[in-house]
Amino acid sequence: MTPVNKKSPIWEYYEICSENNKLAQCLLCSIKISRGGEGKKATTTSLKNHLKTKHADQYAALINVPSTNGSNTGGTSTSTDPKMPAVPGTSRSKERQLTLKETSERKLLWDINDPKSIKYHYLIGEMIALDNEPLSLVERVGFQRLMANALPHYKVPGRTYMTEKIVPDIYNRISAKIEASISQAAALSVTSDIWTCQHNNESFLSFTVHWISPEFILEHGVLAMKSFPGSHSGINIAKELNAITERWNIPQSKIHLLVHDSGSNMIKGVRDAGYDSGRCFIHSLQRAIEESLKSQPEVQQMIAAARRIVTHFNHSGLAEQKLKSIQQELNLPNHQLVQDVSTRWNSTYYLMERLLEQKRAVSLYITDHETLINLTHAQWELLEQCIKLLKPFEEITKITSSGISCISEVIPHAAEKVPNLVSMRSSLQAELERRFSFDEKNKYLVATFLDPRFKTSFLGLVQAERARQKILLEALKISCDESSSTDDDSSPLRKKRNLNENDKTIEIHDSFWNCFEEVATDNMRNANDEEDVEKNAVANELDFYLKTVRLDRKADPYKWWLANEKQYPNLSKFAKVYLSSPGSSVYSERLFSEAGNIYDEKRNRLLPKNAEKLVFIHHNLPLINFNY
Repeated sequence: MTPVNKKSPIWEYYEICSENNKLAQCLLCSIKISRGGEGKKATTTSLKNHLKTKHADQYAALINVPSTNGSNTGGTSTSTDPKMPAVPGTSRSKERQLTLKETSERKLLWDINDPKSIKYHYLIGEMIALDNEPLSLVERVGFQRLMANALPHYKVPGRTYMTEKIVPDIYNRISAKIEASISQAAALSVTSDIWTCQHNNESFLSFTVHWISPEFILEHGVLAMKSFPGSHSGINIAKELNAITERWNIPQSKIHLLVHDSGSNMIKGVRDAGYDSGRCFIHSLQRAIEESLKSQPEVQQMIAAARRIVTHFNHSGLAEQKLKSIQQELNLPNHQLVQDVSTRWNSTYYLMERLLEQKRAVSLYITDHETLINLTHAQWELLEQCIKLLKPFEEITKITSSGISCISEVIPHAAEKVPNLVSMRSSLQAELERRFSFDEKNKYLVATFLDPRFKTSFLGLVQAERARQKILLEALKISCDESSSTDDDSSPLRKKRNLNENDKTIEIHDSFWNCFEEVATDNMRNANDEEDVEKNAVANELDFYLKTVRLDRKADPYKWWLANEKQYPNLSKFAKVYLSSPGSSVYSERLFSEAGNIYDEKRNRLLPKNAEKLVFIHHNLPLINFNY
């Protein structure tokens, strides 16, 4: 008798006749039914038809029962694990025979404009931007095979469709969200820088904005990584900066401060564009430390010798392996030596710090390699002194590179005391004083003053008073502007203008200081005047603010202002302006790092306009919680 492979759930209701293998006996009514033959010729069609006509309830249950992979014993089927997914081509995937309509529908692909297709178009567009994938991803065989198996009804669109429709639409939607957010901000601060891609020599100008939301949350966004062909002159930089603000409908008066590096072309460009300029703290610190390291020949010689040692290990796999074995023998951390780069002073600090950590292992290795020269005892001591000198500035660099750092931290950090190291100390002290002179930079003074962590702690008496007077004058200017723009004839300023409208001997003053005198005189005449009340309110808030306990240095100043906004209704408005500025242009640096991931040797033909959109989406999409 030929053995029967019982995979179908129909065998729960039948068994093979022992005297004739071509027949199956129904377990419900004992009727014997022909199977149509033996072996491969046998079918279960007649068995299903019998069950359908004679035992309808059992047949209804049968069509909802998945088939099994195991053989039946004693006419009873063994069910498979319900948690296991159905795999195409196996019996479990064939739960029931599909109808002609269902078979036809499964073969149909969604239209490219079908809502179900559009959903996946945008998800693929997001993935390309977020993961720095090439736009040609949609044409790759592996990706198309994945999507064909995961979504059989979905047809992946071509590269042109993604480039010309999906990516630009995502860009436009996110742009609208960001524009709505910055329109509610009291003021905007900006960082800007220029970067040239090494793979195709395309240049770009960055433009990131920073503002404080009505809920006192420090927010930021990328407005542009604009292609910048031609000469990088101050005139051209000014034109591009103004073009970006016009594109985003940002009035010039709303830009509080534009932070940039110390390049002469950027300084001129920002000045020509009419924006208040702020130097990048980290870039200025880099220049100051670079100059101080060059001031002492012994330090330069020590760094050069240390660099040669590190380069030896980084260029030799055998040397690296030998160093690791020595580290294990001496129970030292299994760390690689760090190579420095000229554009990052702290990389030189990390080089020295790691070399000092591995001093015993490196020295032991050098004893067996005469071609490599070790540092002298004096140089090792000098290296340790340099690390102590630069340690505070390394910590400052980390702090000012954080997401909540603002210009209020610049003055406290610039006031850091410098440890002794002969001429290097003197040079570094002089460089810091030269590059961080804040006597004329009132915006830095006011920002530090309004930071509840610092207040006047790092300001001299003159600087603290200057910051206080700046706030009072700004408040008075706002009051003056409101008085001059109102149509209420009862205001003191309006009364005076109306009374002397035809008197040519009395001049109506339009300058700020003349307006100051005018409003001040009127306020003296009417103690209950609105402007006087407002001025006194600001002064009272300032006095009360200075009497409160200074906030812990590690605390969040924005949360403090949110909690105390009602107590300081006037000062909080100034805080939203002055505390919006970052202390460095690190956001632009990060933007260019993202651009460097998009442009590589295999993607150097990417059009600048497409690169700008991809960087824009990559940076801004997470900031709006993927809600566009």
